[in-house]
Amino acid sequence: MIDMTALTQDALGAAALAVLELEAASVGPFLLSRPFVVGPLVGAFFGHPLLGGGLGVAIEAVTIEELPLGGRLDLSAPVAAGVAAWLAAGPEALAVEAAFPVGLASGWVHARVERALRARRGVHARRVEASLAAGRGHRLGRELASSIGLQTAATFAVTLAAVCVLGPLVARLWPVLPEMARAGAQAVFLTAPWLGAGGLAASLWSRA
Repeated sequence: MIDMTALTQDALGAAALAVLELEAASVGPFLLSRPFVVGPLVGAFFGHPLLGGGLGVAIEAVTIEELPLGGRLDLSAPVAAGVAAWLAAGPEALAVEAAFPVGLASGWVHARVERALRARRGVHARRVEASLAAGRGHRLGRELASSIGLQTAATFAVTLAAVCVLGPLVARLWPVLPEMARAGAQAVFLTAPWLGAGGLAASLWSRA
């Protein structure tokens, strides 16, 4: 039986995260969508600001700069932080080392969806430009509102799916995973801030 109260809470949380993500994609920047802000906000909502903050800092560390291992993590940082903090601090109470990769996976999926939306926006932008160059009027405001609406809906859908489907699935599978796999996931989570710090230091060194 579906718990409508929990589903409503998850939907409201996904909607709030979708609005915050707009700051990174279309509106900002005011830093409200950074993981080090999103994580504590989500954690505080459930009464665990430090837990959410820890996940936010870990995800911030691996997304803020290029890693010295060949490239950067191509994912949506606010979605990754929001999902990870929600699963760890929320009713699912997922272990942080499990919530961390689930958040990264959600951010990775969202980045692919956003890439498709950006390509679509590029087509619309060229149409608007051609219309204005030809002296024809164009409802730019409507195009902008449609673009923002699609971005918000995409973030909402990815976040809600991660929280309502992927999170509970991982919560059921996590206890039966081999101890080595769980220890490895914990090591990855604990290493993330150091890896991010190394990437930042390498980037600053190359620019010096």
